[in-house]
Amino acid sequence: MSVGFHQRDCCPLCESTSNRILCEIPYQDQRLATFIEQFYQGRVPLEQLASANYRVVACANCEFIYQDPVLNEDAMQELYRNWIDNQLSLQKKQTAKSKLYRQYTAQVGTLSRIIDKRPDQIRVLDFGMGWGYWSRMAQAHGLNVVGYELSAQRVEHARKMGVTVIDDLAVVVDDFDFIYANQVFEHLSNPVQTMQALCQCLKPTGFIYIRVPDGRDVARDLAQRGWTQDLDAIHPLEHINCFTRKTLIELGARAGLKPFSPPLRLSWDGLWGGIRREIADRWFTTHVFFSRQE
Repeated sequence: MSVGFHQRDCCPLCESTSNRILCEIPYQDQRLATFIEQFYQGRVPLEQLASANYRVVACANCEFIYQDPVLNEDAMQELYRNWIDNQLSLQKKQTAKSKLYRQYTAQVGTLSRIIDKRPDQIRVLDFGMGWGYWSRMAQAHGLNVVGYELSAQRVEHARKMGVTVIDDLAVVVDDFDFIYANQVFEHLSNPVQTMQALCQCLKPTGFIYIRVPDGRDVARDLAQRGWTQDLDAIHPLEHINCFTRKTLIELGARAGLKPFSPPLRLSWDGLWGGIRREIADRWFTTHVFFSRQE
């Protein structure tokens, strides 16, 4: 398959056509080509990227940072089906340390506290569920969970673990009490349209949780030292949207949502650390609970 690119003619957040270039490097640049070759273990046809540039821009209107151009739809499918090592991705979940699952447990515990229903009555959508491990944790706490995922391999694996999967959001209206989207929106060409579609699936009293890589220092880092491979929030090819807390909240607002502060999670045995975590989560980080605007 020949790799193609798609030009984003306007900001994917506010639709402004005015932007400024933060970084522009040809994909054939030795530093970038070497990184892509190593990261994807030689699966990417570098010669087919040679005519394009890795370009990061900032919207002059809303300050949203994004890649332009991006892989077209067919090339994106190739990226997630074949260029990414799916076996390695699955292995990372299967061999993850307990810290990951404690994080999942805390997230499930928070949503159980903000939704005043019996666990089996709380209907949850795990949007972009990956291999289905968060869904399983939510099921273990008694929640009524379904997943949505484009990768056939990941859907098959999740179903084998007992996760119910749906393949069409258009038929689901006002159905979910909670929608969970962890590390999804940085990958989407049309994040606003996707957020609006999710809102159609949400009950009027429901909540959405979005978690994306934190891009608060990306513009500064690009200005000071240019592109480096540790800038994961604007990863070439994959992380095509780079959110700060401000732009993530703006994304929610464009779908009629506002940030929601869940109950405090403080305990005496870790009070100071808990206070710092709560301050970061409520004012700085790019993982946000949303509810409908009044």
